Amino acid sequence: MPDSLLQLAERMFVGPVWPASILVCLLVLYTILALIGLIDLGFDVPDVDLDPGVDIDVALDVPDVDVPTVDIPGVEMPDVDAGHGAHVDVDFLHGLGGATVRWTNFGRVPVVLWGGVFAVAFWSVSYGLWHSYDTNRYDPVWIPSVLLAIRNFVIATGITKLVTQPMLGYFVDPPSYSAQKLLGATCEICTTEATPEFGQAKFRTNASPLLLNVRTDGAHITKGTEVRIIGFDRDKRIYKVTHLQPETQS
Repeated sequence: MPDSLLQLAERMFVGPVWPASILVCLLVLYTILALIGLIDLGFDVPDVDLDPGVDIDVALDVPDVDVPTVDIPGVEMPDVDAGHGAHVDVDFLHGLGGATVRWTNFGRVPVVLWGGVFAVAFWSVSYGLWHSYDTNRYDPVWIPSVLLAIRNFVIATGITKLVTQPMLGYFVDPPSYSAQKLLGATCEICTTEATPEFGQAKFRTNASPLLLNVRTDGAHITKGTEVRIIGFDRDKRIYKVTHLQPETQS
């Protein structure tokens, strides 16, 4: 019996199977503690802000560079100012990451459920591929193990997405919001700013927030400002918003 357990441990804790085996052990420990009542199993859907808003504001800051001038008789050289620039707004990276995480269904189903499916998928893929395919082609050393673990992580994420997709109906309220119902409601600007030409806003719901393409009625409204929806362009699927009017005191 001890020899069998030792052989199993050797097969579990080798090469790229290491991280998956540790994750499964943590899952088993968590389940045991939950069963004896020491911790809450927690099947509530977390309030995770997975806003996939994308706003690209290019302006790459470049230090000023002195450009030597060369005098050429009869030729007037234009002034060259190398200090130009631009920065990539963090809204783009935040939106890209949020959209990716949302695609995996993380935060849309209970974390303990998503994590359990992922842990089993990660370990099964890692264990199965290593002992049936990878062990004949790679040595269980650091660099190959890390690269193979990343591959297994991506595969397990895809499997988790497929398994949890049918569960969304049990944990996420189906959308019941139409353009007519949104008129007069308030939402929050989530891009750097909203203008008459560009902008996006978050409309809070009981589940994940709705991301709306918006245009203002003329003003430039900064990120985080609450606005009111006053119109909807059905062809372009764009909402028109305006600043919230301050309440008048009687």
